[in-house]
Amino acid sequence: MKLTPMELEYLSAWAREEWEADCYRHPAHRLQLGHGVRGGQLIDLIKAWTEAEGKRDQAILEVANNPQPVWPWGSEEEFSARLYEAQGFGKTRAPQAAS
Repeated sequence: MKLTPMELEYLSAWAREEWEADCYRHPAHRLQLGHGVRGGQLIDLIKAWTEAEGKRDQAILEVANNPQPVWPWGSEEEFSARLYEAQGFGKTRAPQAAS
């Protein structure tokens, strides 16, 4: 999944804030709460990006450094569509090998 620069900026800030004891006092988490989005949904977006880019999860921490990101999705519908794509329903993912 290809994320936009604004999505990367927001998700990078959100992921860095996750390491803070009081993460819900920081800007990206306040935006998350204000839009009624669960953290797991943001993790789904990050996971889709790491899979598509062949990166480790921690790579999201370094793709941007704006501590005051904006909410990158213009509407609930836009966020839902991106989440749908991230969860693998919006496009076909390669089948996983059986263990």
